[in-house]
Amino acid sequence: MTSGYTRIHSPLARNMCASSSSAAQGDSTVFEENRSKFDALVHQWWDPEGNFSALARMNALRVPLIRDGLLQTGRPTVSSSRTKPLQGLKILDVGCGGGLLSEPLARLGASVTGIDPTPGSIDVARTHADRDPEIKDHITYEAVEVGSLLDRGLQFDAVVASEVVEHVQNYSSFIKSCVQLTNAGGSLFFTTINKTVPSYLIAKIAAEYIFRIVPPGLHDWNMFVPPEQLEEALESSGCHVRLVHGTMYNPLTRAWSWVDCTSLTYALHAVKETGGVSS
Repeated sequence: MTSGYTRIHSPLARNMCASSSSAAQGDSTVFEENRSKFDALVHQWWDPEGNFSALARMNALRVPLIRDGLLQTGRPTVSSSRTKPLQGLKILDVGCGGGLLSEPLARLGASVTGIDPTPGSIDVARTHADRDPEIKDHITYEAVEVGSLLDRGLQFDAVVASEVVEHVQNYSSFIKSCVQLTNAGGSLFFTTINKTVPSYLIAKIAAEYIFRIVPPGLHDWNMFVPPEQLEEALESSGCHVRLVHGTMYNPLTRAWSWVDCTSLTYALHAVKETGGVSS
């Protein structure tokens, strides 16, 4: 594994703190038990007090992460517009759910494709976006898995999988598919949960059974992903990991923040190098 990225103290991190195609071959990356759990929750996607409210509040971190990551890598060239800095870029939001992240990215000017294996979530996302004339023509939603896009020859300037990898099976195939769908020089962004004893106690037990931030049983600690494992999967597919940064949710203030520790949850930004895995 290479060590050419900065885990915490990169210019991007300082700025933010201041302000496999096996799926295409028929192997699903969807963990069916999780699909059924999300099916039962689709009506709560945009409920400010519902089960996805903490995820919605994560936009305070992940939207600047994506925006600044694309602006600072300079590949591909992004718009100089202050209000629409992502104008002209194509972004794939994998596991988009009800569109909580797709919509703010579209407001920044990006052309967003949101995919999710839960048709009910996609219906909610489409209905919500259609109410906003500013974004409704800039978002396309599909109820498909990531691997199904490979045969269509699609490529994106950025691929985002936020709070997704801890819910998928065939983990290596999922990562490889994400890389294949990314243009050379494009970016991949992930947020997920580390696999540690603290994450079991806090992100699993406390979050589900004490603070009730998410429904009980939504997460399986055995499917949590250490950052080193995610880095290795990306680097073996021809990506350079640019940033790994810890995140933290405070259930009392109901706010997310950047922290110097990745033992609970973390965000990762990687760039696909020329010659990386292609479809």
